Amino acid sequence: MHNPLAILSEDLLDALLLHGHKYFVRQSYPRGLDHFDGTLKEAFLFSAYKELQPAEKHYLHLASDPRRHIYYIGQEGDIKRMRIAASQPAGYRAYSDKLATREWEPANILKSKVKNYLRSNIKWRSKDAPVDAQLFLEYGELMLSLSNGKQVLKIKLSEVERL
Repeated sequence: MHNPLAILSEDLLDALLLHGHKYFVRQSYPRGLDHFDGTLKEAFLFSAYKELQPAEKHYLHLASDPRRHIYYIGQEGDIKRMRIAASQPAGYRAYSDKLATREWEPANILKSKVKNYLRSNIKWRSKDAPVDAQLFLEYGELMLSLSNGKQVLKIKLSEVERL
């Protein structure tokens, strides 16, 4: 599984705090697990928010995730827990909702899967117009925005990866 998200580090956490992020939504992040690493127990994704309302909306969207939690930096216990997560404690991996690289470019295998997905599900032909693929997050789910210049399609990255 493709995992383009950045590891949550203490420096990244400090930068997010400096830019006014006060709320962090934690959720399970199976994509962050390395199945070849037997020491890894769980992976989490932390999404940063400046305001409570969008953080709560994200949190409510995760109703079936037993690991969901909202951290508020104004609470001493929460800032301590966020710093622990950013230190990458043994057995756990914490990711940020930020891309690991400034510009995301799909790997060749993913480009091929996007073409197959479009051909079998949408009937777009790449020779009609080039397809632009952009990666984004929606409530912690990696999504693709595909555009042929006339239409825009938003789909889960996992749907394309299954092909």
